[in-house]
Amino acid sequence: MLGGAIGDALGYPVEFIRGDQIEWKHGVSAPERLDFDGKTPARISDDTQMTLFTAEGLMRARARLEDRGMCHVPSVMASALLRWYETQGGKIASTGDRGWLVDERGLHALRAPGNTCMSALAALAQGAGLPSVERPPNDSKGCGAVMRVAPLGLGANSRETAWELARDQGVLTHGHPSGYLSAAYFASVIWDVARGGSLDDAAAHADALLAAATGRDELVAVLARARALAANGAPTAATIESLGGGWTGEEALAIAMLCAWTYDPAEPRGFEQALWRAAAHSGDSDSTAAITGNLLGARLGAGALPVAWLDVLELREVIDRIAVDLHTTMIRGERLRSYPPN
Repeated sequence: MLGGAIGDALGYPVEFIRGDQIEWKHGVSAPERLDFDGKTPARISDDTQMTLFTAEGLMRARARLEDRGMCHVPSVMASALLRWYETQGGKIASTGDRGWLVDERGLHALRAPGNTCMSALAALAQGAGLPSVERPPNDSKGCGAVMRVAPLGLGANSRETAWELARDQGVLTHGHPSGYLSAAYFASVIWDVARGGSLDDAAAHADALLAAATGRDELVAVLARARALAANGAPTAATIESLGGGWTGEEALAIAMLCAWTYDPAEPRGFEQALWRAAAHSGDSDSTAAITGNLLGARLGAGALPVAWLDVLELREVIDRIAVDLHTTMIRGERLRSYPPN
């Protein structure tokens, strides 16, 4: 989760800037400082904000299951996302214990929240029925689903559960198969690499799950292109942009997989370089770098994260707390009263 937040903060200042302009201003190598734009701390975007609330929702679902013996997880996840929506100025009905995360003032900063997420959650807040694969809320395939579901891969008790959790959470806001299937695929990959699997093996397992999904063709095709490009080594901005801008779920996932596949531990500052490649292009820089950071962070562990970048990361303590609590609750199985049943 810290790896994803680092990637998010790295890409946020250069989102909406053309790749050639990024190279001209900042160079082809990763900046020495995460706060390279002169603003300290290095700011996270809505990507990390929503990731934190996704983790909170998962922990609350676990608490409800323990308390009541049953839980409709998408409903609990929807409530967690609505608390994020409230931090962005949305109006929701107050129900149950709101917990501590929604009152963390740093998360109320407006960091270009996605229109699709905001409109879908506005409809939920106004009483619309809970979306599902059978009843999608829209036809959006934006990357707002895939960029927030890493905690579901970390906390699920199986690869298949990670897939289902992310699919059903993704479709709460993004109704096109490329939107919610990219989220499902990503959570499956995270599940494997966080448990010691190689990225190639993780992708193979996710490919098998994807093969049974309706509406998979677009995602299958772009992942195949990313895999072929990875054979040529570290990508340039032009190579990355050949996969698209990362604004949609399948493009963002493919770019992140390409940058993670071509990570080279022998390259000086290899982690930073991989994240910079994921950010320094003419597209959705914060989302593609965040997803890449999630992948490499889960695969390599905390020791790979640059300390100098962590030291200037916005809300580092909050992200740390959620990550540790997620591990304590979902992996060690301990109950934390700070995440009451929703």
